Amino acid sequence: MNFYPVPPVIQAKIYVRIPNTLRCTGQPTEWRGGSAVPTSEIFLEGPTYVTNGDLYLVDVPYGRILKVNVARQVTECARWDGEPNGLAVRKDGCLVVADYKQGLLLFNPSTNSISPLLTRRNLERFKGPNDLIVSSTHDVYFTDQGQTGMTEQTGCVYRLSPTGKLDCLVSNGISPNGLALSPDERFLYVAMTRSNAVWRLPLHADGTTTKAGLFFQSFGCAGPDGLAVDEEGNLFICHPSLGSVFVVDADGIPKARIATARGGGKNLTNCTFGGPDGKTLFITDSMEGNVQYVQWHCRGVPEAKMAKTKT
Repeated sequence: MNFYPVPPVIQAKIYVRIPNTLRCTGQPTEWRGGSAVPTSEIFLEGPTYVTNGDLYLVDVPYGRILKVNVARQVTECARWDGEPNGLAVRKDGCLVVADYKQGLLLFNPSTNSISPLLTRRNLERFKGPNDLIVSSTHDVYFTDQGQTGMTEQTGCVYRLSPTGKLDCLVSNGISPNGLALSPDERFLYVAMTRSNAVWRLPLHADGTTTKAGLFFQSFGCAGPDGLAVDEEGNLFICHPSLGSVFVVDADGIPKARIATARGGGKNLTNCTFGGPDGKTLFITDSMEGNVQYVQWHCRGVPEAKMAKTKT
């Protein structure tokens, strides 16, 4: 039940379309997404902005990392036998990759090389990593989604410390997906795609979490998906079956709805902040192979923190 007024609608715009020459037309893939519409030539995810102005994306079914430079030119950086879904930047400039088939990988943008980072837990393969973020203390939080859902509530959320210690924070997730930390990093938000919910996990000083709760509830066939946070603490929630990014404040009060761009698709799967001032929200329009964007009134995190430390 929601007694608040309907929030304003902001229309996104197309930032870039992946050109036909970089679409895998006619190439077979066994990957299947959550949509009833079959995947064909591309499926964009994992937008990640770096401080030189490049925007990195993954193409899930074809195991690729793509780069969009400041001139909005697109190049393919790497391709391997994988299904990459999430990206996050480390302090050394390398990007951690959440790969459904391979586990956690490391992409070096200076050499365009892929190497393993964490492929097993206690010799056992993961269910299927989905998304990840890196904290200011260099912990990597990632979701292990696999095929979990309402009938198999065994999805996990992990934290990998810089020392290599791996902790399981959630083991009963309902298709855990996107992640975001509050600006003070006291709370972790986790999208639970197959229950149309976002959970909020308090993070304690000893690294544990208790009293996880339901923060956001939606509807539709598939969502929420990717998450982002701005410096005011507003949470951006991508919902691919509703063609929207919902924005709520730290108390869960609706602030805005970002609607898909004219001529864009409805599968808005993930988002990240970037741009010269850190106020541009980039959104993957997955099945159309586009990146959409909106100009926001304040900066995003953690990208804003990373940019400040490097200036």
